[in-house]
Amino acid sequence: MLDKKIGFLKKIKYVVWAYRIKYYLEKGFWRYSYRYFKIFALRKIGKARLPKLFLCPSHNCNANCPHCYEKYLHKKEGHSLTTEECQDIIDQFHQLGGYFIYFCSGEFLLREDALELIRYCRDKEIIVSLTTNGSLLDEKKIDDLKAAGLRILIVSIDSADAEEHNKLRGIPNCFEKATEALRLAKAKGLKTWIWTYMTKSHQDQLDEIAALARKLEVDSLYVFFTLLSGHLFNKFEENFSVADRNAIRKKYLFQKPIVFEFPSETLASRCNGGGREHICVMPSGDVTFCPPVPYSYGNVKEKPLREIFLDIAKDYEKLAPCTCGQCPVNFPEYRKKCQATFMYPDNN
Repeated sequence: MLDKKIGFLKKIKYVVWAYRIKYYLEKGFWRYSYRYFKIFALRKIGKARLPKLFLCPSHNCNANCPHCYEKYLHKKEGHSLTTEECQDIIDQFHQLGGYFIYFCSGEFLLREDALELIRYCRDKEIIVSLTTNGSLLDEKKIDDLKAAGLRILIVSIDSADAEEHNKLRGIPNCFEKATEALRLAKAKGLKTWIWTYMTKSHQDQLDEIAALARKLEVDSLYVFFTLLSGHLFNKFEENFSVADRNAIRKKYLFQKPIVFEFPSETLASRCNGGGREHICVMPSGDVTFCPPVPYSYGNVKEKPLREIFLDIAKDYEKLAPCTCGQCPVNFPEYRKKCQATFMYPDNN
């Protein structure tokens, strides 16, 4: 009986922690809690409001990952948004009540305007997070990022084995630089997350990565199940079954700092993309559910972000069964029925 009570209390503690890392109850993030709940109150009465945005300014990257969700477009298309285009998108997002931006896709730190864009968000009181492979980070760069207004540093880790991680990324010493960056960022007061992934052929790494995350004292280890996008777009054999995903969840769900993108297969665990919490602007200006979903609902160079957001939100509700348990792009039904334009070139 005592063990059951202790187990229950641990689960409650985990749920409270998982809630806090969304910055509703976190010290220093109280005003964003107010903005978050204000957004959803206004949406209940029909106002167009969008809390979060993935802004992907460029496909340019110094890594060559076999699981990359944008590799089809990485070199063949080579799109990139200008500084002014990014600022206009941020302005439109801010007008929708937005308070949280993820700079991601490609390697954002390759851009000369990276600090300028972060400062631009900070001046609008938008929380800024950055997703990076960590290879370009050192102490000075981290100091510069924090001074510019970065609040959350997200580093992708594919393996806790340095040699394996470096091989997957295609960058010498990437693991060493990434882990040192997480350590430095934590010491300097930034929030730190690790993003990692699981596929059929890459599913035995999580124990070691979780141990690494605890050693580095990161705030969150965010786990993505198979994303059938980019290199993996037609590799359905890499996907997990519902039973597989549930078995993984059962093993890890209440182990800090692990957080699953989809904690269950139910409507209570729907995709946060598609306008539910966020949408994504790609380097071409195309707007999608989220970064891995290669279906465009319009382009911000041709149409206001608000109008595209409303179109995505309508499609989200129509395709509700394709928003549970895994990324919508994994569902053949989404690929066939979504009211969006497929973005990959015909020869892919």
